[in-house]
Amino acid sequence: MPGAEKVLLWTQRKLTEAFRGQARYSTPVQTEPVDFPFPCMFTNQLAIVETSVPLIVARPLLKSLERQLGRTDEDVSRGVVKLDLDLLCADGQVLRPEDWERDYFRSARQELGV
Repeated sequence: MPGAEKVLLWTQRKLTEAFRGQARYSTPVQTEPVDFPFPCMFTNQLAIVETSVPLIVARPLLKSLERQLGRTDEDVSRGVVKLDLDLLCADGQVLRPEDWERDYFRSARQELGV
């Protein structure tokens, strides 16, 4: 996970800067891919960010961070995912219920008291 640790630290710094709010992060965990045709492991971490940035701005901001790290559609089609940022919940509304209920996110929510 050494490469993943650098990506997570970069992402934490960028999220804090971009959302101008307090952020908390769960312990990173290695997981098997879900709905991904390549046999690679993923490092997942839940971020809880309190911000005044509106939802309509938040989603494109996350995609911008992915591109800044060098994520391309071509890489993903070859099984290379440098960074995948998903907005799971905003303003108390779960936006991605299938992800929100995955075991590793349930554990992360419990760790962060959410």
